[in-house]
Amino acid sequence: MKILYIGFDIEGVGGIATYSRYQVRALKALGCEVFALSIDKQERFAERGLVDQRFRFASRAGAVARALGTVARRGFDALMVNHVYLAGLGLVAKRLKGTPYSINVYNIDILCPLPRLRELAFSQADLVLADCRYTIENMPRFHPRVPPTGLLYDPVDVSFFRPIPTAEARAEVMKRFPSIGDIARRFVCVTVAHMAGPPNDNKGHRQAIEALARMRDPRFLYLVVGEGPDRPAIEAHARAHGVEDQVFLTGLVPQDALPFLYACADAAILVAKGGPGLGEAVPLGLLEAAAAGVPFVCGNEDGSIEAIDPARPNGIAIDPSDVDALVGALRELAGDEARRRQMGINGKHVVDDVFRLERFTEAQGEHLARHLGFARAKVAA
Repeated sequence: MKILYIGFDIEGVGGIATYSRYQVRALKALGCEVFALSIDKQERFAERGLVDQRFRFASRAGAVARALGTVARRGFDALMVNHVYLAGLGLVAKRLKGTPYSINVYNIDILCPLPRLRELAFSQADLVLADCRYTIENMPRFHPRVPPTGLLYDPVDVSFFRPIPTAEARAEVMKRFPSIGDIARRFVCVTVAHMAGPPNDNKGHRQAIEALARMRDPRFLYLVVGEGPDRPAIEAHARAHGVEDQVFLTGLVPQDALPFLYACADAAILVAKGGPGLGEAVPLGLLEAAAAGVPFVCGNEDGSIEAIDPARPNGIAIDPSDVDALVGALRELAGDEARRRQMGINGKHVVDDVFRLERFTEAQGEHLARHLGFARAKVAA
């Protein structure tokens, strides 16, 4: 099956870019012939080699014209776009050539009304791929017609994100980031996320900083991994609350540093607020932490809770606006090492069963077979 895959920043940074790369890899593992076109808004790239054609996003009209040129010149069995903002390309391909198309959707972009033409393009899709049940359940609130929809959770490569002994992970982190100091006996909390500016600064950085200020416990160290326009404001928030010596920002790190940054932690934090145009799906920063055997604290208003298995508790869900609830969760984890260890074991099993990359590939093949006419949806051995 020949597939044209068009997306923003396929080799960029952030959750959508990571999801897109996993998607392209999965399509190839299924035996599809993939041509990947990336419309780049970002300046930084996480990797090279997956994209066949790219161009800078200079203007909306220019990007549409260039992408349509690729659609018109090449023959494909299906078109897939990684964002609803690109849905119009699918509609054009369908109207001109009868090509079926699918759209990836995410909470912040689809749980809100769309402009009329974009709404039309969304409604005519052959398949919508959503990365959590929360999105699927709430789309009918905002759209008069929701196309056939498949659940495709963010995947985790469990051969890469894996449990590493805490002492070994901390030694590696101290080696790579010498200014962090001695963390051997600290209670380390970690957030791995892009630091988007308003209105999307919704990863829980500020709540974690405020929790540190209320606890006034020097054992706690908050490790902030990532980069973005909100970083100066986050650093200022830590200074304003008098805990800048307990907050360490790594900036953007090499991919091979991430397993150690997760595994060195006692707990991961990502508490996003939900609501229209807000919220997370199942945060990759929590799934990767769970794959490393680390328990987490998340918000209870969006898809984050889908990372928790009630039968095998691996995380704590709280009201994301309640800093005292975060304080309580962190103190609870810090005070019960046995529970923390069991939650980490549970989390590893949950990721293996539900979120591993192989399951993502299988599920994508099933959706292709059901909605886009791919009759040989088999995972390559």
